[in-house]
This record gives sequence, C-alpha cells and structure tokens, in this order.
Amino acid sequence: MEHALWDALSRPNHAGIPYVALLVGDEDEPDNTRVRIGAPEAGSSVTLTRLGDFVVAEIRAGDGVPLTADQERLLAAAEWRHGPSSVVPVRERVWALSWRWYSDASVRGARGRAIVEALRDVLHQAPEDVVVRGADDDGPTELYSVRDFGDRPSAVGSAPECTEWDDLQRRLDWVLTTLAADSAVVMSGPDGQVVQFMTSPHGGSLYTSVMDPELDAAKLPDASNPGSERARRMFAIGWRPQECAPGVAEWTLGIPIVHWGAGIVPAQAVAAARALGIPSPTALNVRAFRNGPHTDPAYVPVELGLRNDAS
Repeated sequence: MEHALWDALSRPNHAGIPYVALLVGDEDEPDNTRVRIGAPEAGSSVTLTRLGDFVVAEIRAGDGVPLTADQERLLAAAEWRHGPSSVVPVRERVWALSWRWYSDASVRGARGRAIVEALRDVLHQAPEDVVVRGADDDGPTELYSVRDFGDRPSAVGSAPECTEWDDLQRRLDWVLTTLAADSAVVMSGPDGQVVQFMTSPHGGSLYTSVMDPELDAAKLPDASNPGSERARRMFAIGWRPQECAPGVAEWTLGIPIVHWGAGIVPAQAVAAARALGIPSPTALNVRAFRNGPHTDPAYVPVELGLRNDAS
C-alpha cells in the first residue's frame, strides 16, 4: 500500500495529471514560485520552480552525499537532464526536468510520475521524513492538498518559546528555506554577537554573516593560527573571517547559498551562536525585515520562537 505522501503527490486530476506536476502550474503563477519536497536541512530533495511558462524540477543531492552512478543512470533513463541550473547560477550542475505549464496532459503526467519515482525509488526518501514546503518571492505559501506534510513550526505544535539549540536549528531551516526575496533575519546575542541572513533581491541566494565583538579587522585570524578557542571553533564549522568594510570584520560562509535548500547553513549558524558564547536560544533576540516597499516578514520571530526585536 502506498504511503499517504506518495499517494497525495501521485493523485491524478480529471486529465490524469499527478498532483505534483500541478503544484506550480497555474496559468497566473508568479515567477520563482517554488515547492521543495524532501528531507529537511541537508537531505536530498526535488524543488519545482516556476520560470515564465516553464516549470523546472531540480534534484538537490544531500550535502556531502553525491548521487551514485546507478542513481544517475536511473535519472537519465527517466529523461532527467544533467547540466547547469536554470533556476540559480550559483549551484553546481544539477539533474532537472522542465515542461511548459500548458503542455499536453501526457507530458505533464509523465513528468509528475518521474518526480515521484525520483524521490521514492532513486533518492530513496523515507516518506515519513519528507516535508513539503511552498514559497515565492513574498515568503511562504499554503499548499492545501499536501498541508499534512508541511513542517511550519507553528502549524506542527512547536512551543511558543524556543529553548533548545536542536529545535532552533529545525525552525531556522524552515524560515530560511521559505524566506522572501530581499529580506534579512538578524539574531542578536546579549554581548553584541550577531548571526544574520540576507536573501538576494530576486530570490535564489542566501548570504550569511556573523558579527563577533572579538574579531579584529586589523588582525584577522587564519585557520593555521586561529589565536583563540573561539576562532578555532568558527574555522572548524566552516566560517571564514573577512573585512567587510574599512575597519569592520565579519565571519562568512563565502559563496551565496541557494535559500530554497538551506542545506547545512542552519547547523552552521547554530554552531556559530554557541561558539560565540550565547548560552541558549532564550538569550537571542531576532529582527526580520524586507527592503523596499514590502511588508516585513513579521511571522519570523513566531516561527523561530525567539523574542521579537522589532525596534
């Protein structure tokens, strides 16, 4: 018997098109509307994105776990194509399917079945571990027919206050994956420590930064000579120091990271907060805002379970 998740994604409409192939397939769907289906955080997934008349499905292999030759052969046999991402330029080559939203039912049906088969039979996703997240350039979207498989913290019974680092990591993964374009989330500690995230103006990339009161722009540490246990821990979890403005230094993760697959960033952010001496999530304040004439993502403090520093 099919698991309820595969059944929901495969359920055909009157034309025989599986539901998954219709997720971002409305005629008036905005560009960059996306649905990510897969394991949270660094797990593998398939993300469907709307680009003009096209729907693009791209596979993200789990961080540090490349696809095997057998998996790639199965994808090629199902007409997945391997090449540069057409959704975001900062990603490595990906396996992708694409079709026009108005393609014949036979085409959309085949694409929908290929997506479910890729998740179930190629990526070997355990259905109980899979979550479905929807978002566009304005933030999270509601996916009514698969809402039972979402993991928005406030919708799955998370406590109003986040008190554990593991819980913050899970919450942060949801927030960063669904964050609106040209937005920022700034988490501040009690002694001037800051862990912050900024999405690119047109979506697609996530920039990360840590402000450390002990980091001296005139004497940046390096991995071979960190100079302190704090700096050694930051290097160990992937952060690197840089001068971001004259006389101002920060820790960074380097290249932009696709925000509809936050990967290991939530774990690195939580590890950074702990390395900076923040005792627990209850010591953090958070501020979330969006640049330009847009509404600020006021839901972020609620979903993170952190004190709102909206001033």
